[in-house]
Amino acid sequence: MRGRKHRRALSGGTAGPTVEHAVAGGGEDEMSMTQDVAPAAARSAAAPAASTAHKRDQSIDVARGITIIAIVLGHVVIGVGAAHMANSQQVEDVTRGLYLFRLSTLAYLSGLFVQRGIAKAGAKGFITQRLLLFGWLYLLWSTIQSTAKALAGSLTNGTMGWGEVLRLWVPEGQLWFLPWLMSVTLIAVVVKPWASRTRALVSLGGSLVLALAVWGVEPTLIFTRGWALLLPFLAGCVMTATTHARMFRSLAVAWVVALGGAAVWLSLDFGFTVVPPTLGGEDRTVSGVVLGVLACVVGTAACLAWAGLLARTRASAAIGAVGRRSLEIFLAHIVVASGARIVLLQLGVESLGVHLVVGVMLGVVVPMAIAVAAERLGWTWVFGTPLALRRR
Repeated sequence: MRGRKHRRALSGGTAGPTVEHAVAGGGEDEMSMTQDVAPAAARSAAAPAASTAHKRDQSIDVARGITIIAIVLGHVVIGVGAAHMANSQQVEDVTRGLYLFRLSTLAYLSGLFVQRGIAKAGAKGFITQRLLLFGWLYLLWSTIQSTAKALAGSLTNGTMGWGEVLRLWVPEGQLWFLPWLMSVTLIAVVVKPWASRTRALVSLGGSLVLALAVWGVEPTLIFTRGWALLLPFLAGCVMTATTHARMFRSLAVAWVVALGGAAVWLSLDFGFTVVPPTLGGEDRTVSGVVLGVLACVVGTAACLAWAGLLARTRASAAIGAVGRRSLEIFLAHIVVASGARIVLLQLGVESLGVHLVVGVMLGVVVPMAIAVAAERLGWTWVFGTPLALRRR
């Protein structure tokens, strides 16, 4: 029995409440969605030293790439659905399936490098860097995204008055994930779940109880959403990047998890009423939450396994490049994809296939191009911490 249609708060027509995401740029030695973005020259100069300390795990970049593409696709699908260009049941099925794994994967990836980051910068330095980065990006991109929505007016799937642009206590679209990252970073630094087996068990057990309690709940205020994702984030902290790199070294294991996990994920999504971790709370039942947790776990595992397999192929170069720009894509894709849909509709293009392909393609490529241009211009503040804050 399929789940009922989920209520969604759309931002500019494509921004469902997701991380969605997270979604991080930066090298392999940085946390997903948690790196302190530095000028291109500085990152290039640091690359040789980083590569000697840690062998690059290409599968992590590929996993980031898969996740951010899924995030963009989900928002494009929500946008065309809100514009009444697609069947509502099809939109629900696709978005529910994507929501079952994309943010949990992103949260897990975001936790992998926390221990290493603290070892490099110290607890105080690490927290300061992350709070400044995500706090700044939240303020900047909330203003950009809300202003774009207000300017577009009735052309978007939802309207926003100018008086709402600076309502920063109500996150705009996917940007709730940034305050969430600030919160879970503080928790990880205090709890240190990687420090001992006891700490790991207690922190994971506590976050599991919390996840079951808030699974699918959709609060609207800043810092209140996404707490079901604390579990995969802390799981990433416990795992660490070093241990993760050994998970899918065996091709047999990778194929079993990739195929088996995907099969179970699809079966649960299309065959039962399942609740994703960050939306669908109106459908909350005991069975829906339990099956949703199961689908989330196997879907996340399958995504990571597929990343491990694809990292062995030539496709890893392109997908990995997308993954290394996942933070930039996460921040800018809503404005770009919404704009693409508006332009296509104004040109009289109503083909669902065209909207999906163009929306996803531009939602990925344009933010990457903007990031490159910003680096060349020295505008590190667009996707990173401003120099004035970095010197503090």
